[in-house]
Amino acid sequence: MVAEELREFEQARNYYQQALDINIEFGDRYSCGSTYHQLGLLAEELEDFSEAQVNLLQALGIFAEFNDQYSLGIALINLARIYETTKDESILQAVAQLFGVTVEEVRGVMSNE
Repeated sequence: MVAEELREFEQARNYYQQALDINIEFGDRYSCGSTYHQLGLLAEELEDFSEAQVNLLQALGIFAEFNDQYSLGIALINLARIYETTKDESILQAVAQLFGVTVEEVRGVMSNE
């Protein structure tokens, strides 16, 4: 996070990826969620919205798996921001599939309708 704050984005990405690799190696799935989330935010900052989407959806799935309501809320807010920027319907479809709801329900939540 320090490297990211210093705007050393490539170094930040490398550190996050190393952390993810360690978490995977040791089977710490919950920590993987936080690291995917950070990778998603970094990608968003770099305007790599497809990469941000992939990582934030990974994080969302892990947070749902662990029923972490707080982190789920934050991940959904960040995904909503990506959706508002890109209008990529696949975000809504992925979230709907994960939670077993309709795309329209997700659209309503993400658009605050």
